[in-house]
Amino acid sequence: MKIVFVSTEVAPWSKTGGLGDVVGSLPVELAKRGHKVMTIAPRYDQYKGAWDTSVRVDALGHNVGYFHEHKKGVDRVFVDHPLFLAKVWGKTGSKLYGKTNGADYADNQERFAMFCQAALQAPMVLPFGYGEDVCFVANDWHSGLVPVMIKKVFQPQGKYLNARCAFTVHNIAFQGRFWPAKMGDYGLPESASNDFFFEDAQGKMYDERNPKKDGQKFRKDNWMKAAFINSDRNITVSMNYAKEISGSASKGVELNTIINATGGIEGIVNGMDPTEWNPATDKFLDITYDKNTVVMGKAAAKQALQAEVGLPLDPSAPVFGYIGRLEEQKGCDIMMEAVPKLLKQCPNAQVVILGTGKKSMEKTLEKLDKMSPRMAGVVRFSNPIAHFITAGADFLMVPSRFEPCGLIQLHAMQYGTVPIVASTGGLVDTVKEGVTGFHMGAMDPDGLKPDDVEAMVDTCAAAAATYGTPTYNKMSSTCIGQDLSWRKPAAKWEAVLEEMMYNSGYGKKQMVVTPKEDLEGAKTTAAR
Repeated sequence: MKIVFVSTEVAPWSKTGGLGDVVGSLPVELAKRGHKVMTIAPRYDQYKGAWDTSVRVDALGHNVGYFHEHKKGVDRVFVDHPLFLAKVWGKTGSKLYGKTNGADYADNQERFAMFCQAALQAPMVLPFGYGEDVCFVANDWHSGLVPVMIKKVFQPQGKYLNARCAFTVHNIAFQGRFWPAKMGDYGLPESASNDFFFEDAQGKMYDERNPKKDGQKFRKDNWMKAAFINSDRNITVSMNYAKEISGSASKGVELNTIINATGGIEGIVNGMDPTEWNPATDKFLDITYDKNTVVMGKAAAKQALQAEVGLPLDPSAPVFGYIGRLEEQKGCDIMMEAVPKLLKQCPNAQVVILGTGKKSMEKTLEKLDKMSPRMAGVVRFSNPIAHFITAGADFLMVPSRFEPCGLIQLHAMQYGTVPIVASTGGLVDTVKEGVTGFHMGAMDPDGLKPDDVEAMVDTCAAAAATYGTPTYNKMSSTCIGQDLSWRKPAAKWEAVLEEMMYNSGYGKKQMVVTPKEDLEGAKTTAAR
């Protein structure tokens, strides 16, 4: 196959979360399997190794160019325009979509509509041998116009007639909900507006240009909804997350009926790139290790971690770690309530938390850091300390309220560190209770509940009781002995994409929508 990933993030060039990791790693594994693979992302910075192709096109009235680098068997293409380079250049990855978290740039519709149009022209105009018979993989709402443009614009023009497009959801909480726009602004016929029509039950949306619009409080355009309707296959990043988002309005964030009305959604659990996260080659470890030397290696790593963050040098202490953003989605408020109780219940336990995020949580973590000599709170980003925790902690806490797939628990297991996870999303698929980790139950999505705090304390205490026993050693050995790379997930991706491209009997439900239609009563008709 000739596979083209369209994404606003591709690691290591650009990344705010798991989306960048997936589009950075999965294409490499598919290329190893013999496919011709391209990724297309915005050019946010002066990427070393990416050269100007001198090819320029008109994308919704914008003159855009393409930069290119061929690396690890994949064509990496970057869409060049000041709306990306001038706006983001020199800023951190968290600024790709807005100046601050939750406050998007006012021109995001324009930026990403232009990007989708430029991405769709790339296989036809760039001299890399892709052409029109390609398999597109659009990722999250920012690329949601790709399947819409294919169906509504390119195919009516006689282009991409044999192309197919899979739409991949990495986090359904972010859907691209905007005040209604003229479809012409997206380069689409006005009839396409039906596919975007969405009634926002919460009536909330941040908009720099028009934070309040009388008479249209609940009427929105929803890019992800339009993508679901026009794609040839819907995919997400774990099997359990697929069940969650299609099974209820809360987990599906009001799009569950659309998912089910358009043929459902398939879950394929993520893999991880073992290049950076590998205890046998980790540049931050004084003593590297593998599955045969995990006990000795982790003992050395624990000592280094304790010394680095100021914990007592105690090889017998079960060390609990956390790495990540400090926010409610990650269950950090639950964790911060649970930690003092855990330290009281387990007199020799130690806790180290590394993260930044909400200012209120950063202040809480700073207070926890001073609470006990057995507690270390590090309020900054530190790649070395992240590696120290991954290798030196005995347990990694992942109390997320929701987690589409998650990579942090994969990194932990790769190092023989046993994860303690909330029972949600891809954490259920990747961590086996009592075999490769502990499940603490699902966390309430709407607020801080005492039962969730107690569940976390009890689960961590039960885990601590196994430390230093054959039970823990077996779990640690099982964790590090797994193949957590992209090898197996890539084979599943290959099978799904091949079925979409070449199975003549394959068809996806098409949803009939009208502007007045209630989303709960969406009518469907099977089309083959």
